Amino acid sequence: MSKLSRITFYEREKIELYLKMEKSYRWIGQRLCRNHTDISREINRNSSPYFPYRAKDAQRLYEARLLKKNHRKLEKLEYGELRKYVVAKIKADLSPDQIAGRLKNEPPPELAGSTISHESIYNYIYNGQERFEYLYPHLRTKRHKRQRRFDRKKRSKINILERVSIHLRPEEAEKKSGSAIGKLTA
Repeated sequence: MSKLSRITFYEREKIELYLKMEKSYRWIGQRLCRNHTDISREINRNSSPYFPYRAKDAQRLYEARLLKKNHRKLEKLEYGELRKYVVAKIKADLSPDQIAGRLKNEPPPELAGSTISHESIYNYIYNGQERFEYLYPHLRTKRHKRQRRFDRKKRSKINILERVSIHLRPEEAEKKSGSAIGKLTA
């Protein structure tokens, strides 16, 4: 019933109309093919006891929230020099850990005081705008998709205590090749 897409301005106008008709959230949700909780959340987010729900105001608030959305550090305009530095170092085949360390310990004069974490660099490569510039081949693993954190842990070998190599087994074991198996199956 619920859509994954955002509520459109047209749907907001319908919500406003149905609220003026004093329809329930469930009724509105059925007419718009959305879950009633989506309708409730939309109304609660964009109205108050002093201001009734209005589609125009709800759309304006929605657009304001979109502009306020938190972007990645390297995607922000004010960090253009930092972005150029990071991209150049990645193309020079330095790892994000090395880039973050060099920026912290020996920054270039134009970036003095600027820092960034290796995680932010990885996020920029795999999830940010740079994923379309294909910087991942410059990383050590050259993976086009980052592995999840728990997939990166090394799997430990199973250690059997006091195990003996097959080359060191007794000669009696060699003689028992198939005779015992034949007796069990017969």
